[in-house]
Parts: sequence; structure tokens; C-alpha cells
Amino acid sequence: MVRLFVEALPALYACCDVLVRPQDVASAARFQNDKRRREHLAWRRIVRRELGREVVIDYNDVGAPTVDTPNIYISVAHGGEVVAVAIADCRVGVDVESMERNFERARDRYASKEEVALSAQDGWLCMLWTAKEALYKLYGERGVELLALKVVGYDAERGTMHATLPDGSEAEVKIERYSGNIVVAVATFCLILSRLLNYVKFLTKILISKKFLSSKVCVSLLIANKREWSLLSAGF
Repeated sequence: MVRLFVEALPALYACCDVLVRPQDVASAARFQNDKRRREHLAWRRIVRRELGREVVIDYNDVGAPTVDTPNIYISVAHGGEVVAVAIADCRVGVDVESMERNFERARDRYASKEEVALSAQDGWLCMLWTAKEALYKLYGERGVELLALKVVGYDAERGTMHATLPDGSEAEVKIERYSGNIVVAVATFCLILSRLLNYVKFLTKILISKKFLSSKVCVSLLIANKREWSLLSAGF
């Protein structure tokens, strides 16, 4: 389950807020820009409000925020005058953008012709960019080009995109609009497929251990890594 919080950026640098810890203020102090400090404190305040004031906020090897709450993942973003925080029991990526930005200028760096052609909806390039940024955070590896995070389908009625990632895994991106011109994207892995793969792998191990599969049986497991869902094919 994913809980999404999209809130207006506080007008003041709220270092005296009861939910803001001294370490939050110290962390925000490294930013020269007042707005960046407010953004930093705003998302931390949301996390502490929802997970407890004493929750430990840290960063992983790629610079993404983490918490010490078991089996809880977070992702944060800010844009315009809002901050977005996604809190989930699975890996998640979130991004927020204002449609007032010029997304045409660098289009070739993040969107293929096929992706652009998926929709003629107003603000589509903004939606694509926001989705790619959310997918980048979900994928969690530095240096991945946005063009490698491929949006292959869009359901306008549900407001969801289907995407494939460089390792072969699949993801879904939920698109929401706030205050008219703010676009928020939340990306998660397609967990049903992942769970199906885990079941197939488990079943195959049992069959092999019980010698139900002989050396004459051709079993092909295309397994990439812990995030990837793949295909099991068997021939008799």
C-alpha cells in the first residue's frame, strides 16, 4: 500500500515546529537557498508526523532517503510550491512538477517518439517527465538515462502508465493532478508479476529436489536479479 501526501510548502522556515528535530534543522542548514531549506524541513516534518517523531531518517548509497521503520519505504519530491511524500510497504518513487515548466526544450533527452505518441492529452510531456523521474527513483541506480526507463502504455481513464526498466522489471506509474497545474507521479513495481515469479522459482526448486525433473527435461529460467521478474519455460 502506498500513502501519498502532497502539501503546500510552508511560507516560513519552520525550525521551531514541534515535529522538527534538531538534526533536521542541522541537515537543512547546508542549503544556501531559503526555499530549499523549507522544502527539506517540510518533507521531514511529514515523515515524522506519519511515522513518529523519533523515526531515524537517513540516506542510502544512491542518496535516496530511508527510515528505520521495518518494511517501510519513502520517496520525496518538491516542485513549485508543494512537497510530495510517498510512504509505502514496498519500494516506491515519487516526483512532482509544475506544468508551467517548458518540457519541450529537452524532450529528446527523456522521451522517445513512441512515448510522445502515446497520448495527445494536455500536459502529456510534463506527465512523461514526472513519470520518468519517479521511475528513476524507484529503480534506484545512479547514471541510468531516462530514455532507458520506457513508458510502453498509458490508460488515461485510470491515470496510469505501464513501464519497463533496464533490468527487465515492470512498473506502474500513477499520475495525479493537484491545484490544476501540479502533476504528481508515483511509481511502484508490478508486484503481482514479481510474486508470481517467486512462486515459480520456489516450485521449480521443489520439483528439482524431488527429482520430478530429470536431466532429459529442458528447464529454462531467465532470472536476472532480485528486482526482476522473468520467464520460466519448460520443455518435455
